[in-house]
Amino acid sequence: MSFPLKRWNIAPRAPDAHLARYPHYDPIVIQLLYNRGVAEPDEVDIFLRDGAALLSDLKLLPDVDVAVERIVAAVARGELIAVYGDFDVDGITGAVLLCEVLDAIGGRAVPYIPHRVEEGYGLNCGALANLREQGVSLVVSVDCGVGAIKEISFGKEIGLDVVVIDHHQVPRDATPAVAVIDPRREDCTYPFKDLAAVGVAFRVAQALLRACRLPGDPRIREMEERLLDLVALGTVADVVPLIGENRQLVRRGLEALNCTRRLGLRAMVEMAGLKLGSVSASSIAYVIGPRINAAGRLYDASASYKLLTTTNAKEAHRLAEHLEKTNQERQRLTEEALCRAREDILLKQGLPALLMVCGAEYRAGIVGLVAGKLVEEFYRPAVVVEIGQQESRGSARSIAELNITQILHECGDLLSRFGGHARAAGFALPTRNLVQFESRLQALAERELAGIELHPRLGVDCELRPSRINWDTYQLVEMMAPFGFGNPVPTFVTRNLWVAESRKVGRDSPHLKLKLTDGHRSYGAIGFHLGEYADAVAHKRVDVVYTMESNEWNGNVALRMNVKDLRLSSDRP
Repeated sequence: MSFPLKRWNIAPRAPDAHLARYPHYDPIVIQLLYNRGVAEPDEVDIFLRDGAALLSDLKLLPDVDVAVERIVAAVARGELIAVYGDFDVDGITGAVLLCEVLDAIGGRAVPYIPHRVEEGYGLNCGALANLREQGVSLVVSVDCGVGAIKEISFGKEIGLDVVVIDHHQVPRDATPAVAVIDPRREDCTYPFKDLAAVGVAFRVAQALLRACRLPGDPRIREMEERLLDLVALGTVADVVPLIGENRQLVRRGLEALNCTRRLGLRAMVEMAGLKLGSVSASSIAYVIGPRINAAGRLYDASASYKLLTTTNAKEAHRLAEHLEKTNQERQRLTEEALCRAREDILLKQGLPALLMVCGAEYRAGIVGLVAGKLVEEFYRPAVVVEIGQQESRGSARSIAELNITQILHECGDLLSRFGGHARAAGFALPTRNLVQFESRLQALAERELAGIELHPRLGVDCELRPSRINWDTYQLVEMMAPFGFGNPVPTFVTRNLWVAESRKVGRDSPHLKLKLTDGHRSYGAIGFHLGEYADAVAHKRVDVVYTMESNEWNGNVALRMNVKDLRLSSDRP
């Protein structure tokens, strides 16, 4: 049995001169910050203290003043405003936030969330025409619209003004929108580029509140604080880097979320087995976010919008129960599709540079989830496509070595539309182009990945002496929270520990429970999905990569090592 399971990338030690600059902080904290690119004194202080007033100057976001002027005029004239969101958590929370702010300043606002299957992502001409027929004269898009040049032009022709609030890459072609607020604009000097769409919407909301209230009005701050639970939900769920302004917004947003007044959120938290007061970024990422996303993946995202806005306790419970069941169905469909995709891949001769599976049975709402799980299992970029009669739609997930959006751009002539980020993207194309698309995509992936050994990699922050595996170090780690993409839970390696006990645990024995010792003290450890290694490591010395966690069981709390990987100490290179 071979060890380790993954390639360990241990971060280089911070220079002694750098560590010496911060004598009032534990070197472990400075090392962890150094690994995350936080090195200057002002950056360190900002990271480690409450950032209530650390957001950048709103004036640095182009078109904010133009957008505010148009929206305020619409409110004054009693125009009907449509807030057009995406069907994921980021888009839904952004739409709820803007509608609540528009209502607070006296506006007439209606939400619109497109149907994933029937309409697809982003602005579409049919929806815009229907909104115009309903009397809408201004559309504010959130988490979509920055690339919808054709659709916005159509809207202009039928009498719709469009304000775009987005965070995706901005195309070079000029848009006829009244305003485009996006920190990724080439002419944007706003220093933080990685806001989620709900984060950008929050900044616009701040500008609107200030434009419609007297400076210093305490109601502005009060409403801003109430909105931050939405910002935390959308930011964490959209997997944007939890650094800089995102980290500060999520820290404050978790405080708001843990005492939220939203009846739907309270019902969902209870139904999911969580407790208000202890909801973390991880709770959003793995429990709350998937449930809110589930409706938009399989059916209609309006249920999730209603969950976040309902003021009726019975409806809140009903909606939370509906999303719970929908999420269970989503899990089942994802697992079935993953098994099918895995079989298709393993039937081929060897693993290609890029994994691609296509079929009518892959539902559009789960193709991204399936692609992500294929990447985790095979460490190859993966593309999953739902084949339609005329048009097919797919999602791509990638690895650090390949920018998937870049190679999709090189296939642009075959695609109807596409967009995304370096590690995740979505696209649509005429079904007749599918064979040519797969061939070109494979060739591009082979070009980009030539000569690179594709092995899963495990980032390690630093090596710890066994004596540092204690509650004091755990408290230092917690100073780094909230954790997420861009600010992962700190991971350590400790070497030459003796395995005093080793056994399989859990239903069907998938997990590995260990008792480790350095000869002076013992350490409890759990390795999820590592049960098959129980006999191989029993009564041997091992090097272990792990995170620290507080484990509560039967009223007792203990510090535990959560093992991510391990190898026999004798196998050390």
